[in-house]
Amino acid sequence: MAAGALGAGVLSRLASRALAQPAGETAVSGSAVGNAATQPWQPVPVLQAEPPSPTRFASSGPGLGNRIAITFDDGPTPGVTEIVLKELDKRKIRASFFMIGRNAERFPSLAKEVADAGHEICNHTYTHPQLSALPAAKAQYEIQKAQEVITAATGHAPKWLRPPYGAFRRKDQGILAQQLGLGVIWWSVDPRDWSQPGVGQIINRVVSATLPGSVILCHDLHPQTAQAVGIILDQLQEKDYNFTNVSGFLGEPYGPYFG
Repeated sequence: MAAGALGAGVLSRLASRALAQPAGETAVSGSAVGNAATQPWQPVPVLQAEPPSPTRFASSGPGLGNRIAITFDDGPTPGVTEIVLKELDKRKIRASFFMIGRNAERFPSLAKEVADAGHEICNHTYTHPQLSALPAAKAQYEIQKAQEVITAATGHAPKWLRPPYGAFRRKDQGILAQQLGLGVIWWSVDPRDWSQPGVGQIINRVVSATLPGSVILCHDLHPQTAQAVGIILDQLQEKDYNFTNVSGFLGEPYGPYFG
């Protein structure tokens, strides 16, 4: 469902319940298990950075309409991203792809293929460093360089940043993202597919941990993920989940719905 279709009033109310993590954290575990028994989605308090305006942080969506988002990090990867795109297209599902800038630069036609298929294009830094360990100038370079090369490759300027490893210093690095018009998004379901635990494990971890409002973290980096994606999508659809992308949950990070 497109964000604009919900209307400003609804999104305003949803956004106040969907903006992210507890203050002071620099990394996010990503696990949604543990909340399932007590809440159908994860409410997340509003956090503010320093002026000129608040940086938008999120790790999940409101879950209205049984919605979830599936996201893919670290691509584009030849031989893997194409399979993921095919499985998504079979089911008419749109996802969010958090591209490493250097990969988009190396494989611009594949990056453009992701965008042309209607998926949301997002920023995952230029070389995938741990941003929280970097000085301000280096962190700014990583975010801005990725923004430039991903935009050049895809024709779409990212609106969301996902810090590699979830590592991010909110107080001083959040403003770096905000200056580029980027909201910061983590995740709430993490199958650790990057560790290649096996196709069955990836499927089970995603399906068992997903709740309404979940943001699912996967990687279009390894063949195991590509092999698991179709089954994951089918099993979640059988549970009556409706897929959206990050902006489908939250709108544009600095759009009119956040006033």
